[in-house]
Amino acid sequence: MENVILGHQNIVTQLQNAVASERVAGAYLFAGVQGIGKETVALYFANLILCEQRTEEASPCGECRACRKIKSGNHPDLRIIRPDGAQIKIDQIRDLQQQIFYQPLEGPRKIYILASTERMNPYAANSLLKTLEEPPAASTLILLTENIESMLLTIRSRCQVLSFYPMPIEQLTVALMDHFSIDKEAASTAAVLSGGIVGKAITLIEEGISETETVPEILEETDPLAAFRLAEQFVEKGVDSLDELITWYRDLLFLQQGAPVELLTHSNALGKLQILVPRYSRTRLQQAIKTVFETKELLKRTNVTKIFVLEIMCLKLLQGR
Repeated sequence: MENVILGHQNIVTQLQNAVASERVAGAYLFAGVQGIGKETVALYFANLILCEQRTEEASPCGECRACRKIKSGNHPDLRIIRPDGAQIKIDQIRDLQQQIFYQPLEGPRKIYILASTERMNPYAANSLLKTLEEPPAASTLILLTENIESMLLTIRSRCQVLSFYPMPIEQLTVALMDHFSIDKEAASTAAVLSGGIVGKAITLIEEGISETETVPEILEETDPLAAFRLAEQFVEKGVDSLDELITWYRDLLFLQQGAPVELLTHSNALGKLQILVPRYSRTRLQQAIKTVFETKELLKRTNVTKIFVLEIMCLKLLQGR
């Protein structure tokens, strides 16, 4: 397998046991933030089910006909469904429903991986629910979501839910050192900057971790009218960028309290942070961290318009409240 699985060993073991005991469920729901490894594990699970010569360690062999077809994206019994534009639409679910009731062509099961299922429109979600209520015996649906709270409770209740969490920083550091043959400083930096999210850490390593970091514009900006422009930037970067923003405010708070440089997440930007510290009071930094946390939770647990919520957040941060 080319896709790297770092962490999530409990989940991987559970899926291996399900295949080994021939107790694969009809529907799973993998929940976790973007880049956490949901799709990588889903593809591994599909490969494990369809592999014709599984190893004694309950892993795909990587060499049989099925494994080769999966690697090239041509296995007839595996399909990945992604949002068409902004949403997964009802026509995509109807197409799935028409195909899923046919017997598998080559493998023991037909497997459908549905990415970003929090972006299903209501018609698609209700249509999918009908399939989940009576799934064909030789099929498995794997739903991936970044926001489980936005999923219909009736859909969640008909799936085996597996929650994916960030890896502990120290554990991820060791895993990155072993897999990428990099030194501890580079691995630790990637682990910290990623917040323990494997996909982010791998991207940082592959793109090269810069020795200097760019301070988020919102920390240096003083004009409240810039809130609308900055909010658009956060929409483009994704909600996960709020996690990184928190680390910058936290670093400023550490510096203000005279904490050792070793505690900083963005120690490479120490000079720029020291210039910014006098502009912020301790209360303002604490309130900023609280504001970003609250915004993140609001976006995670509700279906509010992102740009509107992020504009309010940016206004509060720029006005110091």
